[in-house]
Amino acid sequence: MAQISDHLFVLIIAGGGGTRLWPQSREETPKQFAKLFGGKSLFEITLDRALKVTDSRRIIISTSHRYLSLVRKLARKIPTENIIGEPMRRDTALAIGVATAYAYKYDPQAVVVNMASDHLISPLNVFVRQVHFAAQLAMDFPYLVTIGIKPRFPHPGMGHIKAVKTWPDSDGKYLIGEKFVEKPPLPLAQKYTRSGHYYWNTNLFVFKASLLLNLLQKFEPKIYSLLPKLMGDIGTEKENETLNLVYQMSPGMAIDYAVAEKLHKFICVPADFNWTDIGDWKEVYNNLSRDREGNVIEGPHGQGKYIGINSRNNLLFLDKKIVATVGLEDMLIIDTPDALLICPKEEAQGVKQVVQALKDSNLTEYL
Repeated sequence: MAQISDHLFVLIIAGGGGTRLWPQSREETPKQFAKLFGGKSLFEITLDRALKVTDSRRIIISTSHRYLSLVRKLARKIPTENIIGEPMRRDTALAIGVATAYAYKYDPQAVVVNMASDHLISPLNVFVRQVHFAAQLAMDFPYLVTIGIKPRFPHPGMGHIKAVKTWPDSDGKYLIGEKFVEKPPLPLAQKYTRSGHYYWNTNLFVFKASLLLNLLQKFEPKIYSLLPKLMGDIGTEKENETLNLVYQMSPGMAIDYAVAEKLHKFICVPADFNWTDIGDWKEVYNNLSRDREGNVIEGPHGQGKYIGINSRNNLLFLDKKIVATVGLEDMLIIDTPDALLICPKEEAQGVKQVVQALKDSNLTEYL
C-alpha cells in the first residue's frame, strides 16, 4: 500500500459566521476568530490540531477575503500561498473544490482531510490516529471517507449518515456508508437516534483530491468547469484573476448537496473521540472549566472581574468592567465594550433572533 504521510493535506474552512455567539461573534470577527477558550480562538485550536495531522506545507486554509490579513497573522506557520482568500461567498462546495484544486496542483496523489474551524475535539491523539487511518483508506479505496459521530441525542440541526453494515475485511473498524441526510426534522432525527444506524455528519470528509474533482465534474459541472483553468494558473500572475472568475461564474452550494447526498456508497469510520460543534453560548459553557458554584468565568482578556453572590451555573464572559450578580442561576452574561447580552442558558439558540432584530432595526454597527 502507498504511504499516506507524504501526500496528506489538511483543508481548514474558515469563512463562515456565527450569529448565535453574538456579541462576541461579529461580522468583522466571526466565531472562529473570537477568543472563547482560555484566550485562544477556535481557529487557532483547529490550526494546532491540523499541525498534529500533517506538515505545515500541506495545510491549506480557505477564508473570506475580508479575513485574509487576520488569518495570515494567526497562521504564520502556513505558507502564504496556501491561504486562499475567497472573493465572495459561494458556500462550501466551491471552497472545498478550489482548495482541492490547489492540493492536486501541488501533488496529484494528494489525500485531503476537510476540517471546519469551529469544532472542539478531544483527545487529540485519538483524533490524529483516526484521521491517519481514514486517510489511508481514502488512498487505498476509490471512495469518499467520512468520520461519523455517534448521536448523543436527537439533533435536527445536524446532517446524518446511515451506516450499518461493516466493510468486508474491516474487522468492524469501518462501515459501508449508504446515504447522507441533511438536517432531518426532529421526529425523523429521533427515529434515527433510536435505530442506532445513523451517525452525525460533521463534514470530516477525507478523500483523494482526484476523486473529489471527479465527483464535482460528475454531479456539479458548473462548479467544476473553471477548476482546470485555475489549476493551470496557480503560481502564475493570472492566479488571482482566475480565482475571481471562478467565484463569479460558479453557483453557491453546500458540499453536502453538491456531492455527499448524491453518493450511494462510501466509507464511514465511527469516531472514537469526543466532538462538539460550538454553535451557541450554552456549548461554550459546557466546554469550559467551572468554579465551585458551577459558574464559568471567561473573557478575551482573561477571566475578567466578577463578584457573585448566591449565583450558580452561569456563564460570565467578561470584558474590562466589573460584573456583579446576586441570586442569579443558569444565565448567560456576555459583556463587550458596546453590547451586553443577558439570557437564560436554555434560550441560547434565541440569540440568532437578536441578530435578526438588529438587522431589522438597521443597527448594523453592532453586527
